[in-house]
Amino acid sequence: MMQSFYNGVGGITSQNFGIDLTANNIANVNTVGFKYSNSEFRDVFYSTVTSQSTNPAQSGGGVGAQSSKIVFSQGTPVASEGEFDVALLGKGFFGVMGSEGVPYYTRNGAFYRDANNHLVDGYGNYVLGTMSPYFTEIPLSDRVSNEFGKDNNGNPIKNGYTISSGIFDLGGVNAQGPISVPKNLYLPPVVTQNIKWSGNLDTGTKTSIVNVDLDPKDITLTKNEDGTITLSGKVDQKDIYSAKEGDRVVFTLTDANGVKKDFEATLDENLNFKSNDLDIAGFDANSLSINSAFLATEQEQSSTQTLKAEIYNADGSKSWLEIKLDRVLPQVGDNIEYKATAQVYDMNGNAIGEESGGSLVFNKNGALLQNNIKSIPNPNGGSINIDLGSTLDPSKPGSGYDGLHILKDKESSIVTKTDGFPEGFFDNYTIGTDGSLIAHFSNGRNGVVGKIALYNFINEEGLMAMGNNLFAASANSGDAYFVVNNGNITPTADFKHGFLEQSNVELSTELTNLITMQKAFDASSKSITTSDEMIRNAINMKK
Repeated sequence: MMQSFYNGVGGITSQNFGIDLTANNIANVNTVGFKYSNSEFRDVFYSTVTSQSTNPAQSGGGVGAQSSKIVFSQGTPVASEGEFDVALLGKGFFGVMGSEGVPYYTRNGAFYRDANNHLVDGYGNYVLGTMSPYFTEIPLSDRVSNEFGKDNNGNPIKNGYTISSGIFDLGGVNAQGPISVPKNLYLPPVVTQNIKWSGNLDTGTKTSIVNVDLDPKDITLTKNEDGTITLSGKVDQKDIYSAKEGDRVVFTLTDANGVKKDFEATLDENLNFKSNDLDIAGFDANSLSINSAFLATEQEQSSTQTLKAEIYNADGSKSWLEIKLDRVLPQVGDNIEYKATAQVYDMNGNAIGEESGGSLVFNKNGALLQNNIKSIPNPNGGSINIDLGSTLDPSKPGSGYDGLHILKDKESSIVTKTDGFPEGFFDNYTIGTDGSLIAHFSNGRNGVVGKIALYNFINEEGLMAMGNNLFAASANSGDAYFVVNNGNITPTADFKHGFLEQSNVELSTELTNLITMQKAFDASSKSITTSDEMIRNAINMKK
């Protein structure tokens, strides 16, 4: 009877332990990164009543709490708005370290930037990881310093940080430290040194009537016996390439009295012209002269094509390089020639520096034959190499067409490629799926500031819960380690930026467990009262 009494006490104590765990699970149903625990029980020692029968007669000593097993199943990721909020999808833990220098581990990815620009958790513990070796401190110019404003003490920010490109991996497990996430990040400009244009030029032309001046000295004025005059002469096509039969020659006659009048003649097939007998009534015949003359002729004209490229300068400023291409008319032979003029302009459209000139010549098939505009001095320092493509070389496939070319059956389309990039000011941080902390800049570029470490354990269920959603390594869990595959550290989980992992507590299951343990508690208490009654009856038997 006494044994059953104490068995009941053990049952109450054990079920109370289970109820405590279940209640803790329920209380943390909304705790970020929380992992629920299962209560595990064991039966205790047995007393052998007799071993003479077929099966031994044994009396159990009740029940005891064996362990609380933490279950590290995946919690649901939920979108959040924190700048550094991140959830782990998979196995592993974030590492954090307090002021005492002891590492702890957590699944709570609600991180923040502290006053010293370190990445910390909600309790001020440093988030552990590896800083990029390409992340360096630099002095800032006065202009850039003004862009960043002042620090919390009202002082100008004279120093900043920059990132150069490069690949790096996490250090060793014991080499992880605090991660800096400053805002005073700056990418200096990379100066433009090379510009390449390629594509098809527009060869289209248009015609318009133009007036080409003629020298009055080349025109003969003949006075006829009837008092009229005749004007005659010849136009040389060397001087006016577009001259042709039917073009009009317009003369302006004047005399000493200031009388003026226009007369016309037309070119014949030999480009000669001769007016009709012209009546000069009203003129002073003795002072009559040709004041001016011009040929009205239809000429082929080409529109100016402009190549433009933005230039990035060492001081952070920008400028423009423009190359204007004017087709040379009339075309001589089968080749097509362009006059090229290169000029650098500031962002207000003002020409700066010296103008450079040259020419481009293409053959009848559109291949580049000649190019003598190869570079131009940059007024802001250095020079700019201009690549318009290789000239035609029959021994080199593709030459003559790898830059600018002329193909009459294709639309005009020009592609511009430049090196260099503008200065960049810090914009925002993102976290990559591998834990990389990526800084984004105003110029569209980005760089990895550091990487957040992801720790694993041989037996994660052996971790010791320390409160504040933190765990500590124990003899049962083993030491923290990184998973290495082919010599490279391989994450066992994806980092999901902008999300937080919710508690993995299943409320319906926990409420069911609570009811079950409550019934077991009630039943154990019943065994105590039953044993008590039996003892009382036994005592009463003596009376």
